[in-house]
Amino acid sequence: MLAVLKKNKKAIILFTFFYILIFIYNFYRPIDLDLMWNYGFSKNVSDGLIMYRDFNMVITPFYPALTGLLLKILGNNIIIFYIINSFYALLTLIVVYKLDKKIIIPFFIYYLFDTSPGYNTLIVFFAFLLIYLEKHKRNDYLIGLVISLAFLTKSSIGIFLALPTLYYLKKPKKIIKRIIPVIITNLIVIGYFYLNNTLYDYINYAFLGLLDFSNGNGNFNIITIIVVLIVIYIIREYIKTKDFELLYVLVFMIMAYPLFNISHTLSAIIPLVYYLLKKYPKVNNIITKFSPIFILIPIFSLIINYALCNPRYDNNLFKYRYLQDEYMSDIDALENYFKGKYDNVYFFVMESYLYKLTLDLPITEYDLTLKGNMGYNGEEKMIDKIKDLKKGSILVIYYEFPDTTNEMLKTQASKKIYDFITENYGSIGQFHKFKIYVKN
Repeated sequence: MLAVLKKNKKAIILFTFFYILIFIYNFYRPIDLDLMWNYGFSKNVSDGLIMYRDFNMVITPFYPALTGLLLKILGNNIIIFYIINSFYALLTLIVVYKLDKKIIIPFFIYYLFDTSPGYNTLIVFFAFLLIYLEKHKRNDYLIGLVISLAFLTKSSIGIFLALPTLYYLKKPKKIIKRIIPVIITNLIVIGYFYLNNTLYDYINYAFLGLLDFSNGNGNFNIITIIVVLIVIYIIREYIKTKDFELLYVLVFMIMAYPLFNISHTLSAIIPLVYYLLKKYPKVNNIITKFSPIFILIPIFSLIINYALCNPRYDNNLFKYRYLQDEYMSDIDALENYFKGKYDNVYFFVMESYLYKLTLDLPITEYDLTLKGNMGYNGEEKMIDKIKDLKKGSILVIYYEFPDTTNEMLKTQASKKIYDFITENYGSIGQFHKFKIYVKN
């Protein structure tokens, strides 16, 4: 054991450094709603809630199930959540290091800024693990298992990560070996949800809901054109080189669809960055030379911002983690208005998870009413559920709907639900950025 540690001492030090930087970078970043939703899903599982029955989400279940289990074991608060997700991100770096040690520093510089805790950290790891397993011609059953776990983490990406397997159509035994673990793992998941009487909900939210998600959130803008040009470049590269890795680089670009925003596109090109760093060693060397500037300046800037920010938030879930002034003022306004009495209060706003987690309120199926996150025809079904709320229920919405004509920042909030509430129920007050309605 000691001999192994000594032999890999430099690598261990390097990855320890990477891990610390990933944790620090994400801990000092301003909190965002994607992080709250991913943490909320995992916390729900840790609290014993059943996915798709007790709370809704559009992703498949592996990430919140795994992270929720680890939260249950290690501690259910956001610091532990950061620790777990920093490890997920580190796994990707280890695989890239095994693929090509020479590019690890420049790759880390890019990847660091896209390691926000969430299911994407796992899906990126699975993509690189598949590249590694293919390159080293590893066991097909293992490759099939990784494809299945990718599917169970984010179904749309998992399906596309399975496409390079079609390269082996002339070797049906190879394909069958990959299909077997996919079938077995998915049957286990189906059996779990069947036994919990929530199989229909799983299918509805995680698969049928994708139809509403793509239709309701489709953004077509300048980034769409950029993504198309990147796809054309990758296809041309593959035609020239026949490099099997490029098939995974290509299919991972689906990550940008359908939102086509900066965040999803930067995630989609992570495997492409890996490929380009290998292809252009001079660029790789220049970035390596100036790596301290690229890494340390952003992190020091975040730490300074954290030190100067006011106020900080401190409760059992968000220990030592500050919230931005905007969110703190929202929470203060809610506390001043409701005085801690939240029985029969429903938040139909994008920040519902953030507010309820900070106020230590239970999560329900009403707390993620975003387009595409409520199953097939979900907006109409949610309106029916609102109709069934008992009389006297309090509904909290925005004072003004957060609509925008900017396709780069298109809101996922439901205008249909907002309009239904404002047109059918009576307003009983307004404060801060909220308007209060009562079901009578």
